[in-house]
Amino acid sequence: MKIWIIALLSLSISITYGQNEQPKKLGIGFAIAENPYLYENMSHPIDIFSNSELTEKIQTTKIFPFFYKPDYGLYHFICLEKKSKYLKILINDSEIGFIPNNGKYIFKTWETILMSASVERIDKQNLIRNSPKESDENTITNNCEYETLKVTDMLERNGEFWIEITFATNCEPYPKESAEQKTGWIKWRNSKKLLVRIQLLC
Repeated sequence: MKIWIIALLSLSISITYGQNEQPKKLGIGFAIAENPYLYENMSHPIDIFSNSELTEKIQTTKIFPFFYKPDYGLYHFICLEKKSKYLKILINDSEIGFIPNNGKYIFKTWETILMSASVERIDKQNLIRNSPKESDENTITNNCEYETLKVTDMLERNGEFWIEITFATNCEPYPKESAEQKTGWIKWRNSKKLLVRIQLLC
């Protein structure tokens, strides 16, 4: 059983990011390839441009989205801006690109993505608190070797970004309904960077 859990979590971690670094910007959500399976053969979209007029194609073969696991249906670019004609995206963590807003990419907000995901804290100093308040001294301990925190709610307050999470005290990533669970709040981002790793397949 332990080997199975490690394998599952390794898969989740492997698709957490397309790159190893923090993205330059977090944007407003994601531009998701309508058919990500087109890129299982390591190819990349040909309809990515360097200008908003969509006349100059990106001159590089190194194009990776933030979530990159096309054989599992994951091909998500961070979206910086959504217009009727185009979606402004982040490529390779730091480069700006533009794609046509023509149905080949689906826009989803951060909230939509997170509410169907689990997360892991990047830094355990990001404490699990009883309430979404930095001043709340009542914290919750998670002693699991591998962290899988299911997102159940979101809240933005005074420029702070919080998510409500639950986790099984027996550390099972897929706990039974009868399993004891704890609930708390953590910050998932600040103004510039992510504070969690997102596990879309958990």
